[in-house]
Amino acid sequence: MKQLGIIFLILILGEFSNEISAQKKGRAVVCFQSDMDCADCEKNLNEYLRFEKGIKDLKVDHASNTIFIEYVEKKNDDKGFAAAIEKKGYKAEKISKEKYDELVAIAKDLHEHGQEVHQERD
Repeated sequence: MKQLGIIFLILILGEFSNEISAQKKGRAVVCFQSDMDCADCEKNLNEYLRFEKGIKDLKVDHASNTIFIEYVEKKNDDKGFAAAIEKKGYKAEKISKEKYDELVAIAKDLHEHGQEVHQERD
């Protein structure tokens, strides 16, 4: 029983140290809800955003209309990414990581590409 407690404590400390090391790297995460219509919108936005300064991880998904960006804080910020998204003609509504995860999970459960109905862009 004592060994189980020690293992549990080590796991908790390991998670805490991972969070601290992520903060030491100076990285941040921002998520946006957008208004992409199709896979081409996703591709175009992904190709455009990957060249923004500071990007370390980028996930653009038209099914959930979400954008996940992990970036180096000193090289860019939320407003800079929002401006880049809007420059390409898309909405960039900042959302929490929890909301992002929720939208992606819902889209994953519901999205069947063969039955997808795409909207026409104004």
